[in-house]
Amino acid sequence: MPARKRPKAVPPPPPVPLSAEERFAQAVRETEQAKRSAAQAATERKNEATRMAKAAAEHAAAMKRAQSTHVHAVANLKSAKQNHKGITEAELAWRSAKADLLELETGERPEWAPIVAQEPQPEPVTDIEEPALEQPEVTA
Repeated sequence: MPARKRPKAVPPPPPVPLSAEERFAQAVRETEQAKRSAAQAATERKNEATRMAKAAAEHAAAMKRAQSTHVHAVANLKSAKQNHKGITEAELAWRSAKADLLELETGERPEWAPIVAQEPQPEPVTDIEEPALEQPEVTA
């Protein structure tokens, strides 16, 4: 079988040396690009720090609410046990408050925790299909 002859790739022309003005202009452009990149990185770091601080503040507020709820649930449970009334509801409220507090502290809900009923999310409305009209059969 004969060997295939492929056309040889034409090498690119050698780069043209830059003049002093062109080298200076290139250096200025590179310096400006570096400054823009540094400014953008600083802005991104500042935004990330702000977001993290906001998340930490929200978590701290949620912890404070959960601790307060837990303290009230414990007091209600003690009162219910002393009065011998509403013990079951008070214990369920205490378990729920304790589970919420542990979830915020550890990041996962305990296995013994009561199941929290979530509000059902409404399904998004999609295009409503109209029923096809039946065509009467024509017989000749």
